[in-house]
Amino acid sequence: MASDWRLRGEEDVLVWLHDDDASAAQVVSDLTELAPLAAVAVVVLLALLVLRRWRDALFVTTGVGVVWAVNPLLKQLVGRSRPDLWPLPADVSEYSFPSGHAANTTALIGALVLILRKRWPAVAGVVVVVAAGWAQLALGRHYPTDVLAGWLWALAWVGLLQNVLRNMTKGGPG
Repeated sequence: MASDWRLRGEEDVLVWLHDDDASAAQVVSDLTELAPLAAVAVVVLLALLVLRRWRDALFVTTGVGVVWAVNPLLKQLVGRSRPDLWPLPADVSEYSFPSGHAANTTALIGALVLILRKRWPAVAGVVVVVAAGWAQLALGRHYPTDVLAGWLWALAWVGLLQNVLRNMTKGGPG
């Protein structure tokens, strides 16, 4: 059974960000679907295996895989309805909290930033993660708190996993 809770002002944010010609938002949304993200993750994983960076491969696989597997379960558990301000595509799931686009993109980008340990991937990663969240809001598919929850839970999981692996190996991923 779907729940219908939201914070005051969330619909106002969606109306403010909405664009009837949402072609840019749709492109960003399409690029941050699970299939394109999975393709990037596979390329990264193969590169790490070729480089024999076993801990990094484990970190990326576990960090990303858990978020991607658990997020749909969280949506079912919470059962929050999607915004209904504009028609939604038939292929989106019934529930919105937490945002899968936000969580999935954040998990992959967060894992990449942590294994690369450079400033420029972090800056580029923030841009990609914010763009993924913006697209979901501009398209009216998520409330702002859905996106925020996706970002926070993916960051929390990837950060926790990094600390666990660091403590197990007395170093960091790598």
